[in-house]
Amino acid sequence: MTDEAAPTTRAAARKAAKARREYKAGIRQIYFRALASGFTAEQIAEVAGVSARTVRREIDRAIDARRLDAPERYVHLQVERLTKALRLTDAAIDGGHIQAVVPHMKLVGALDRYHGLRPEPARRLPAPLAVPPPPEPAAPLQLTRAAPPLEEAPTLAREPA
Repeated sequence: MTDEAAPTTRAAARKAAKARREYKAGIRQIYFRALASGFTAEQIAEVAGVSARTVRREIDRAIDARRLDAPERYVHLQVERLTKALRLTDAAIDGGHIQAVVPHMKLVGALDRYHGLRPEPARRLPAPLAVPPPPEPAAPLQLTRAAPPLEEAPTLAREPA
């Protein structure tokens, strides 16, 4: 009889442990979403009936458990978000809200970037500065009203006195 009772007890214990883990994971997500919605840890703790330290600890665990999405998945997520926002701005424009045109155009530009239609501008290094050769000297200007050239003046011989 103890041989048959042991597997049932172990199975029940495993099932109870799994239920506790799922419950705690759910609580962590609730705390995390509440914090993301703008509530403080103290406010969450007050509503949940636990200490603020417990809420912070559970939120830290929730953050640690989250993994970053792969870049490909992230792109799909961003495109989906942008598409949803694009639908909203499109509906606003259809409703006569002209103010939605600028956000709509920004969304179209962002979607173009994610779809590869408009790649992000590459950062270019400035071209090396080329020093142009110095200009050739200008021809001398001709004077239009110049005095006639001086002729050699005759040397006056001094007469001995």
